[in-house]
Amino acid sequence: MTNRPAEVYRPKPYGLDKEFYEHATRTGVVHVQQCASCGSFQHPPRFVCASCAARELTWHPIEGIGTVYSWALSHFTIDAAWSESLPYATVVAAAVEGPRFVGTYPGPEDDLKIGLTVNIRCEQLDDDLVYIWFDPIPGTETHND
Repeated sequence: MTNRPAEVYRPKPYGLDKEFYEHATRTGVVHVQQCASCGSFQHPPRFVCASCAARELTWHPIEGIGTVYSWALSHFTIDAAWSESLPYATVVAAAVEGPRFVGTYPGPEDDLKIGLTVNIRCEQLDDDLVYIWFDPIPGTETHND
């Protein structure tokens, strides 16, 4: 488990966001919606396919591998419970399926770079909430696609 303060503010998901988190808490794996009509994957969840507007969407577990698309290093936090964790990196990573996720990179900031291959994992916080982490994968190359 990752070292994180206990009294951090935790939002209460609802609607399609709640479904996203329920799949992750139940299985321990991040899921995305997949369109039954065109096969495209999407995140965040929507009521219709972003590619073809079909309504037949199912939840699909992701492979759990992605690449860093963007990141920012935070040296200040408005939630005092995170003060001991400063600085921390907030990362946007693209899963191999295509959708992008926002999460945190726990490795050394000096190793973080655009195109870095990462493992996308979730950590259960509550019955209906997970936190997304992007762990470095030792021995992998950086991809700048």
